[in-house]
Amino acid sequence: MNGPDVYTAAIAALCLPAEWQVTVALRPRRRSLGIEVQPGGTVTVLIPPQAGPDQVVRFVRGHRRWITEKVETAVRLAPNHPVKQFVDGEIFDLLGQRYRLQLVDAGLTTNGRQLPVLASDNILYARRERPDRVRRAITGLYRQEGLAWAVREGREYERRGRIEGLRYQVRDLGRRRWGVYHGPPKHTTALHWAVFGLPLRLIEYVLVHEQAHATRPSGQPHGRAWQRQMTLWMPDWRQRKDELAEAGRHAWLGDFEPHGPVVSRYKNA
Repeated sequence: MNGPDVYTAAIAALCLPAEWQVTVALRPRRRSLGIEVQPGGTVTVLIPPQAGPDQVVRFVRGHRRWITEKVETAVRLAPNHPVKQFVDGEIFDLLGQRYRLQLVDAGLTTNGRQLPVLASDNILYARRERPDRVRRAITGLYRQEGLAWAVREGREYERRGRIEGLRYQVRDLGRRRWGVYHGPPKHTTALHWAVFGLPLRLIEYVLVHEQAHATRPSGQPHGRAWQRQMTLWMPDWRQRKDELAEAGRHAWLGDFEPHGPVVSRYKNA
């Protein structure tokens, strides 16, 4: 089998668009050539042991139109998660409300409430600390407020779905899942803290999605029985699912500027 540089050079001779960011991956267990287009538009050519450079070139050339379409879709749907700066005036969305951050030097508000706290004038008060500590405090607030909401709103679906002994968690589920239901013995609906920064109708969708799993329907996890339960509880769930796919690309997942805002930079020539 040739080395990756041989295939890379052969593909480069095709003069493909630079934005495709074409890479090669040698796969000893593959029997045929393949192509993967990653989120953001990176193109990976999957090469089995028996494929020669000329064969790879013909394969890529023959799939150029397909690659073009998939790259355009991948770029259009690529995640664009915001990066927060923990400065006065930064915006945070929580449970359908928009709050402006106000940093204070004390550990308590004027009425003695522990920080961080949400005020009635849509101000999120937090203690002025290092950015990583402010992030921890604010995501902790999302967990706290989100858990209270999930327990309160989840009771109705427990009753309607005859779900008994269900527990709830709000935690970090990574960058790919908004929620997950853990079956017995855990029997827990877990939601990502970041979901509570989405529009309220999408938060409701994620909760109902997992509560439908908690009824333990027969068949596949998202099969007909689960879909029937979703339609019973939320007739427009498919529309909300599509909305989540779009809104989720722009949701805050905790990314932040670790050194605070850069006011200006000067480089001595």
